[in-house]
Amino acid sequence: MKKILLIFTILIFGNKLISQEHKNIPTTFPTDYGIFTFPIGSKVTFELKETKEGKYEYRVLNIEPYKEYYSLSKSKKLFSENPKDNTVEIFFMGAYYNDGKEDKDWKTLLSLRNNLKTPLNYKADIKYYFKDEFENTSISGAFPKTSTNEIWQHKIDFITLYNFEQLKN
Repeated sequence: MKKILLIFTILIFGNKLISQEHKNIPTTFPTDYGIFTFPIGSKVTFELKETKEGKYEYRVLNIEPYKEYYSLSKSKKLFSENPKDNTVEIFFMGAYYNDGKEDKDWKTLLSLRNNLKTPLNYKADIKYYFKDEFENTSISGAFPKTSTNEIWQHKIDFITLYNFEQLKN
């Protein structure tokens, strides 16, 4: 009986460790180059470096808390006036339509600005508040000097960004 209980405990805690392993939230800046996870309510700037033709790695230059909710009905200027070259700026936050009067009006927003001279594609894994595991999500490309919004219908606790590469025609 003790062996069964021990195995059951290992399986439960092992599953939690695997899901937490996916979180690599930076705490000191700038970071080394790698793959990072960002919590909701984050303003992040990271720098991209080309590793081979059309492929990029990134390091996080800074993360600041961003606790405001974004009105999708009223555009608000989020990004810096003079962005640093070869960077990407993101805001990962709660957002709403229609003054947030109903539950269905509340969303999660990733607003991203590409400050490179080349269009980018990337991948993202998200962790919904009601799930323990991360899952892959679709992402649209990011064009030079423009911002792109990704909107999800449910609250997302974390997002992991990776595999940045030049957007192919």
